Amino acid sequence: MSTFLQDLRYAARMLLKNPGFAAIAVIALALGIGANTAIFSVVSAVLLRPLPYPEPEQIAAVWTADTKKPESQSTFSFPDFADVRAQNQVFTGMAAYSPLDVAVTERGGDAAHVQGSIVTSDLFPLLRVSPLLGRAFTPEDDKPGVRAVVISHDLWKRRFGGDPRILERTITLDGVPYQVVGVMPLGFQFPIQNRPIEFWTSAATQFEVPPGGDVSNAPSAQRGMHYLRAVARLKPGVTPEQAQANTRTILAGLAAQYPDTNKRFDSSRVVPLLADLTKDVRPALLVLLGAAGCVLLIACVNVANLLLARATSRQKEIGIRSAMGASRARILRQLLTESVLLGIAGGAAGMLLAVWGTEALAALLPKNFPRSSEISPDLRVLGFTAFVSIFTGVLFGFAPAWRVSRPDVVTALNESGRGSTETARGRRLRGGLVIAEMVLAFVLLAGAGLLLRSFWQLQKVPLGFNPQNVMTAAVSLPEGDGGAEIIARNESFYAQLMERAAALPGVRSVSAITPLPLGNSHWGTGFDITGRPTAPADRAISALRIVTPGYFSTMGIPLKKGRDFDRRDKSDSPGVVIVNETLARMHFPGEDPIGKRITPQMSMDENDPREREIIGVVGDIKFQKLTTESKAELYVPHRQAQFGGMTIVARTEMEPQAILPSLRQTVEALNKDLPLYETRTMEQYLASAVAQPKLNTTLLVVFAGVAIVLTAVGIYGVMAYSVAQRTQEIGIRLALGAQRFDVLRLIVGQGARLVFLAMAIGLIATFSVTKSMASLLYGVAATDVSTLLSVAFLLASIAMLACWLPARRASGVDPITALRAE
Repeated sequence: MSTFLQDLRYAARMLLKNPGFAAIAVIALALGIGANTAIFSVVSAVLLRPLPYPEPEQIAAVWTADTKKPESQSTFSFPDFADVRAQNQVFTGMAAYSPLDVAVTERGGDAAHVQGSIVTSDLFPLLRVSPLLGRAFTPEDDKPGVRAVVISHDLWKRRFGGDPRILERTITLDGVPYQVVGVMPLGFQFPIQNRPIEFWTSAATQFEVPPGGDVSNAPSAQRGMHYLRAVARLKPGVTPEQAQANTRTILAGLAAQYPDTNKRFDSSRVVPLLADLTKDVRPALLVLLGAAGCVLLIACVNVANLLLARATSRQKEIGIRSAMGASRARILRQLLTESVLLGIAGGAAGMLLAVWGTEALAALLPKNFPRSSEISPDLRVLGFTAFVSIFTGVLFGFAPAWRVSRPDVVTALNESGRGSTETARGRRLRGGLVIAEMVLAFVLLAGAGLLLRSFWQLQKVPLGFNPQNVMTAAVSLPEGDGGAEIIARNESFYAQLMERAAALPGVRSVSAITPLPLGNSHWGTGFDITGRPTAPADRAISALRIVTPGYFSTMGIPLKKGRDFDRRDKSDSPGVVIVNETLARMHFPGEDPIGKRITPQMSMDENDPREREIIGVVGDIKFQKLTTESKAELYVPHRQAQFGGMTIVARTEMEPQAILPSLRQTVEALNKDLPLYETRTMEQYLASAVAQPKLNTTLLVVFAGVAIVLTAVGIYGVMAYSVAQRTQEIGIRLALGAQRFDVLRLIVGQGARLVFLAMAIGLIATFSVTKSMASLLYGVAATDVSTLLSVAFLLASIAMLACWLPARRASGVDPITALRAE
């Protein structure tokens, strides 16, 4: 122990003796370690931290799938879910859930919009979480007509003041009274998402039918109505693959038994819940972590080169210690202690940078980024930083320490020589380190270049609509039982709302749609084409949109043929529909679709199935993601497909946000219990759609920029040191008649050989590494030649500049001065 403390004290004295060297090394390491720690903080919170439930590794997401599309995944219908739950042999429990947005009121208070979830009674026992107050759901709560609700701890405190008698109270959700039966513990969330879930009701509340109707005929209870997500707990010893095989067999049997509704849902996917939650961000996070690792390695190479230069000047010191009996292991340990001390100092500074960087990174994350609220440095992050600090100290310190720990004592002590020379082996080691950092920088710069080109391509994607000056706001009337009275209420409310909103100052036009483009929802439906009989299982598929008149002009979607919806298209009028160009091209090639008739299978429509005439064709738009091709879409007028929940879209002549107060007043005047929610401009939705690619690109460009700076400094340092070592040689050459251009060519040529060898290796490495980025790119190949050649030219130019500067200085050496220095 005393020897270790002696080494530590000596290492500290040596570093303090050379503060410039120590400061440069610590700054380089701090940048690398800080970048790694910041990214790892996100990786740890999102990918590595277990979900907050007992034995979370046993919990899996369960999806239906189509055998013909192995990567597909879809939700369950309630009957399919019930059959899989009853027949499976691999789960200890299986539950279903679906998001639900409502307006909550209590005792005549103001209405507030909250997000909740409908769940089956199995959910809380499956998660092994019990309410803080009251009880969880029981099988009795799964029966239609039961109005029970469990609320979150936050809603209990915020809305009800933590009332200990909350279990005796009734709250109103979308105008329907519910009995509070439980309050969940502080921090409980399911499903896990950034927008908190604040209540849970029984899935049976969705089985609404008109008075006297049969529950089995409720739209939400139909086998063809897919809206439930499923989660299950695996039996001990059962793997997700085994569970998938078992559920696939069950679903294949259901597809054979019910081909009309289940043909496209004959398989399954069973994925650990954490992997399912993070599947969209995992590739990007791993690429960014790899990029941060490259920055750290480049920093290590730079510090290793600094240590090599310093080691040459310490040859005499090491020789004396060796002559006095110090073993090679003893000298090696002393030198590594200095390196590790530098690593620890860099780690401490890097941790300070990482705390700031993690906060900045968390603020930049998209709103839908999973588990973003959990991102913060924890013990795992501190352990990671400590490990990286010590490991990098050994990594960058070992090669220089190994080279100088066995000196030629006679040469080292011979003061008649120049005092500090570098061997051929040392020069080769330096050259190898320069090549290594240039290859790493090449890979980083290539990745950044590819993401930049991809983001540029994404920015140029035609949306099919004009997002400028468009304000959106969601409003949701209670769905009720779908009877004639509810339909009349919905029709009257939205007709008045559109009329009054259109008259607001600053509003050019207004309409409504569900679901909204670039939002989180997506609806689909099958449809039959009149005159082309097909089996129900082979129906054509399209996306479904419900709109009010004027929607296309408000959004700037061009009407290619036919007419828009208008006042003629009432609930009791002949059914009409507008299709997009993709649907028309797919199903009516070479024909005029206007006047053709189709029958969408809209189970939410009381007149389903209802034949509809195609009255118009509109342009294609990007609806869900900017990176996916336009799909077949059909639009149905709201009066002929009544929905309580719609999103208002208003094109304005002013800043869109400015109309919100008057729009809220308009809604309140029609129904004081209806809050507006999801109030965002279309440009904000568009920004959200590109937020993740933008973040990936920004971070990789920053890392690449740091890498270029470190690499340029490293090359300059190596070349400057080489020039200093060759001062006598250069003086002799000049004294013997060499021209300054010859000296310039000699030094630059030495650097050029390293640069072009690094470029060749970098190209090969990049072709291999960037393939892992394919899922992050749009409109550009992972091995795009023009990008890679541009990167090679840029990096080679910077590297040659870094070589030219010391070469220029060397060519100006005075021969007399150089020879006298010897």
